[in-house]
Amino acid sequence: MAHKLERRNIKATEIRMSTGADGSQILTGYAIRWNSPSIDLGGFTEICAPGMCTRTLKESPDICMLRDHVSSQLLGRTTAGTLTLTQDSKGLAFSVTMPKTAIAEDTIENVRNGNLSSCSFGFNVPSGGDKWTTTPDGAALRTLLDVNLAEVSITSFAAYPATSVSLRSAPPEIRSLITGSNNDGCDCDCEECMDDHCENCSMNDCQDPNCAKNGCPAQNGNGDDERSKPLSQSETHKLYMRLELSKRK
Repeated sequence: MAHKLERRNIKATEIRMSTGADGSQILTGYAIRWNSPSIDLGGFTEICAPGMCTRTLKESPDICMLRDHVSSQLLGRTTAGTLTLTQDSKGLAFSVTMPKTAIAEDTIENVRNGNLSSCSFGFNVPSGGDKWTTTPDGAALRTLLDVNLAEVSITSFAAYPATSVSLRSAPPEIRSLITGSNNDGCDCDCEECMDDHCENCSMNDCQDPNCAKNGCPAQNGNGDDERSKPLSQSETHKLYMRLELSKRK
C-alpha cells in the first residue's frame, strides 16, 4: 500500500528574489528548517531532523516547485535544472530560476511585495523514516528522519493545514495520546479510515459518528444490502463525476 502524501507549511525564511547574470529571475529560500517544532498537529508536534532529505536527494528524484501545490502552476523542476535543492546546517534550501510565465510573474511580484512569504513541502515517510517519543510534559513528538520528498511549494499561508497525518508508524502507547481526523472528519485510527476509506473501516467496535456517516460497516450492519448503505464523500464525488462525464457524451 502506498504511503499517504503529507504536507507541511512553514513561515519562509530568507526568501528573496534576485536577478541572475543573464537577466533571469531567481527565487531562493528555505522549504524546510531543521529542529523547528511544528504547531500542534492534533495531539502531537513534529520536528525535521537534520539531513532527513539526504537519501531522497541522492536518488535524484523528479521534484517540482509549485505555487500552492497546484501541479499546473509549475515554477521549477529538478530534472530540468531549473530547481536546485541543497541541505545545509539550517535546513533544505532551494533556488529556482523562474520561467517566463504568467504564474511566475505573479509569484515574483507577490514575493517582492511581501504577499507570499510561506513555503510548504509534500512528502511521505518510508518504513523506519520517523520516530515517535514523548516530551517531558507527556506530549507526543514525531521526528522525521528520512522522507521521500515529492514537491515544494510557495504558498499564501504559513499555518499548518487541517489535514490527516499518517499515524500508522506510531506505537499504540503514543497513538493513544493523539487525536486526529481524516478528510471525512472521522477520528477512527484504523488503517482504512486513516486512508479516508471509512466504508472499509476494520474496527468492529467503531462508534465514531462521522465514520458512520461515511459508510462504516460496523455501524451500518454487515449483513445489510449494500445498496442501503450511505455513500461516503469519496463515493459521492466519484458518482457526481460519472454523471457529469455522461452528460458530455
